[in-house]
Amino acid sequence: MNRRSFVNALAGGAGIALTGLMESFSVKNQGARGDAQADDTQAIQEAVNRGEGLVFFPKGSYRLTRSVRIELAQTGNTALMSDGSARILMEGPGPAFEFIGTHGGSAGPDTISEQVWNRERMPLVSGFEIRGGHPEAVGLSFVKTMEATISRMQIRRCRTGILFRERNRNPIISDCHIYHNLEYGILFHEVNLHQAIIANSHISYNSIAGICLQGGEMRNFQIVGNDIEYNYDDHREGCADVLIDMRGNGSTFREGTIVGNTIQARPSPGGANVRVLGAEELRSGGLLTLTGNLLGSQTDNIHLSYCRGVVISGNSLYSAAGRTLFAERCANLVFCGNPIDWNPDHQGKVLSDGIVLRDCEGVSLGTIILENCFQGSPEEGGAIEIENSRDVSITHCQILDPRHRGIVLTDAVRCRVDGCTILDRREESRLAASIQIRGASRDNVITNNLVPAGSLHIPEGTAWLAGNQELGKDRW
Repeated sequence: MNRRSFVNALAGGAGIALTGLMESFSVKNQGARGDAQADDTQAIQEAVNRGEGLVFFPKGSYRLTRSVRIELAQTGNTALMSDGSARILMEGPGPAFEFIGTHGGSAGPDTISEQVWNRERMPLVSGFEIRGGHPEAVGLSFVKTMEATISRMQIRRCRTGILFRERNRNPIISDCHIYHNLEYGILFHEVNLHQAIIANSHISYNSIAGICLQGGEMRNFQIVGNDIEYNYDDHREGCADVLIDMRGNGSTFREGTIVGNTIQARPSPGGANVRVLGAEELRSGGLLTLTGNLLGSQTDNIHLSYCRGVVISGNSLYSAAGRTLFAERCANLVFCGNPIDWNPDHQGKVLSDGIVLRDCEGVSLGTIILENCFQGSPEEGGAIEIENSRDVSITHCQILDPRHRGIVLTDAVRCRVDGCTILDRREESRLAASIQIRGASRDNVITNNLVPAGSLHIPEGTAWLAGNQELGKDRW
C-alpha cells in the first residue's frame, strides 16, 4: 500500500469510527423522533440526564415544548452537537436549552472550584439550528457557567437568540448566524460577566438590538470581526446594532473593544449603530475602543451618553440621518482619524451627518474629513456643534462644503480650533460661517485655520485668534 492509499484508508476508518461514536450518543437512542411532529422534549432531556458528555442530534427537526435544562453539577461536562443538519423547533416559552452551573467566583484560577473544573467547565453548543415557534422562545440561556463556547450555530425567530443571566465567565461566541429574532440577537441581562468574546459571526435583523449589554457588571468585552446589520424596527424607539445600557442602579461597563466589524442598518426612530448609555457621575460606562469598523445608515452612527475614556479611531462612518457622533455628558473622549462620507453610487447626498458634543469635557477631535454635511439649519448649527462644553480640542480637520456652517461653539470654555480647513467650494457659496462662537463662551483659541474671507464670526472677548488664513474665492 502506498502512502496516499494508507492515508485515505486511515481517514476513511476515522470517519467510520466518528460516525459510530455519534450514533452511540444520538438523542434518537432515547426515543427522539426528529420528524417535526412528535414532542421530543422528554427524550432529549433524558439524553442530557444520562451524563455521558456528548448529546448528538442526527439529521432531523426536533420539537421542544419546554426548556431542556442542563444542570452541569449533575450531568457533568456537556456538549450539544450536530453536523449542521439538525434543527430544534422551540415551540414553548423560555430557552430551548438552559445551561445552569454553580460558578460563583471570578476568572481568577484561585476562585474556581474543583467542582467547576472537573464537571462544569466549557459547556459546548455547536453545529445546529434553533428556530423559535413561540413568542417567548429563547435559543440558548447560560447561568453561572465557566467558559461557555457556542460555535457554528444558527438561531432565528426567537425572542432572544442567546441569553446570559446572573453570573458567567469567559464565554466565546464564534462563527454563528444570529438572525431575525424578535427582540435581541445576543443579550447579556443584568449579568456579572468578565472576559467575553463575540467573533466572526453574522448578527442581523434582530429588532431591538443585535448585541445588547443591559445592566449588571461587564468587563473585558470584545466584539471583533462580525457582520452586524439591519438590527432595527421602524415601529420601535431607540433600536441599535450594538447597545450597551448601563443606566440601571449599580450597573457598570468598562474595558471593551469593538473592532473590525461591519455595522449598518437603516434609519429608525432614535436608532443608532452603536449606543452606549452610562449613568450619572460618569462612573458606569467607559474605557471603550471602537477601531477599524464600518458604521453607517442609521439615525445616529455613534451615540454616547455619560461615558468616559472612549477612543473612536480609524473607522469609516457614513450616511447618518441624524448625527455621525452624538456625545452628551461625556469626558475624556478621543475621536480621531475617521472619514465621514456617503456612497455616491447609490444616490445623491440626502442624509445629514455631523458631530454634536453637548455638556462634555476633555474631548479631542482630530484628523476628520467631513464633506457636504447637512447638519444644522439656516438659522443655527453646523457640521461640528459644541454646546455647553469645555476643554475640547478640534485639530487638523477638513470640513468641506458644509450646508450651513463649519464649526459652531456655543457656551464653550477653553476650547481650541487649530489647523483646520473649512471651505465652501460650490459655485454658489451657502456657507454662513466657517467658525462661529455664540453665547457665554470664553477663553477659547482659534488659530492657524484656512477659511473663506469674512467667514469667522467670533465676538470680541470669546476667543484669542492668531495665524488664521482667510482666502478669497479666487484662491480655491
